Amino acid sequence: MNHTSLEIFSVVAEELSVVKAAQRLGRVQSNITTRIQQLEEELDAELFIRDSKRLKLSPQGKLFLSYTKKLLSLGEEARQSLHPHTPNGDLALGSMECAAASRLTKPLAEFSQTCPEVRLLFSTQPTGQLIERVQQSELDCALVALPVDDAGEPLCPDDLRYQPLYDEQLLLVLPTTMSHIRQLSDIDEGKLAAFAVGCTYRQLAMQMLQNMGASGRRIQVQDVSSYHAMLACVAAGTYMCMLPESVLQLLQLPAGLTLLPAGHAVTQLIWRKDYRSPALDHLRRLLASEANVSA
Repeated sequence: MNHTSLEIFSVVAEELSVVKAAQRLGRVQSNITTRIQQLEEELDAELFIRDSKRLKLSPQGKLFLSYTKKLLSLGEEARQSLHPHTPNGDLALGSMECAAASRLTKPLAEFSQTCPEVRLLFSTQPTGQLIERVQQSELDCALVALPVDDAGEPLCPDDLRYQPLYDEQLLLVLPTTMSHIRQLSDIDEGKLAAFAVGCTYRQLAMQMLQNMGASGRRIQVQDVSSYHAMLACVAAGTYMCMLPESVLQLLQLPAGLTLLPAGHAVTQLIWRKDYRSPALDHLRRLLASEANVSA
């Protein structure tokens, strides 16, 4: 159960294909297959279910994958600790779509220039999924919008740390069919285009609409995968959407839509309490230099 075997297993588990894993790792397929078989023999467990030449993780494989991610992350952290003043190695960063679109272009460009020895692995998802992936060591850090308690304090899991970065003005965008609406309290029904469950903005929009008299049964939600798709739904005349003003400034807004202020949300950078990395420290400094809220 050496590092190479764990890395191969992790990639096969992500791709669910020996062919794709071999291409990604630069190895021949027979080597990948042999390594997985040897790992299964060593563990005395079937990690994959093979059905009609298709792979899927077995229950034991899913459990072992969570430990594999932690071991690989710890190994990378240990390697980087030998060079504490030189950012190097891998840094897996996750982000909400909105932060990726409106906040990360400049700091990530500077990061790539000042940390050429770091391989940045980047992905986008809603906040809920990002939090889970950081906790499971699939990501080293992520930009999220943590939910807040009644006092407005971020609800951060005990095993994570966070750094507040950006205060976002949220806007509710209404279609032309709702042009008669002048304030949020006038809305009593409608459809909402939003990212998948796990998105903090989706949750905030639903709570806001429910508190204003629109029951959950009268608000239908359409899942979308991008802000362009959200605005397309609104332009079609049947959906509302909520998005940060910083994102709206980057998009071409269709004519005749109504914009209503819908409160604020803070974007934070989160990471595991036990995670240490010169690359993360450097990224935190770059993001803090662009922040509009104090830590």
